[in-house]
Amino acid sequence: MLGGYYGHPNPLRQEYILNGGNPTSGKDAAEVITQGANPGYPVGTLPDPDYKGFAYDFGRNRSPNGAIEYKSNTFNGALKNKLLVVEYSGGDDILSINLDANGNVSGTTQLASGFINPLDLAENP
Repeated sequence: MLGGYYGHPNPLRQEYILNGGNPTSGKDAAEVITQGANPGYPVGTLPDPDYKGFAYDFGRNRSPNGAIEYKSNTFNGALKNKLLVVEYSGGDDILSINLDANGNVSGTTQLASGFINPLDLAENP
């Protein structure tokens, strides 16, 4: 979304808080805390005003690096217009991002696994 902020600080745009900050004393969505090493932001730290959240949380120690929107009719069109994401290291796999009727992420389907630190995807027209 144009003008939105999705969690990676960029001081040139006056965006200073990583992800969702730490607005409450409970567990907050997109709160970043490293156990024993970094207590995170003090309670009451609000996210930046333009923070829009995330569409999908891949989980801790996951690294979704490469993504494509698959356009081919290969596989009888089963993947056509699907968002495919490759996970480096933590997953070593390719996921299909599933959307509901409103376009919201409803989950993922693992399409392939067993790779060794994959970085990107490409589709040959």
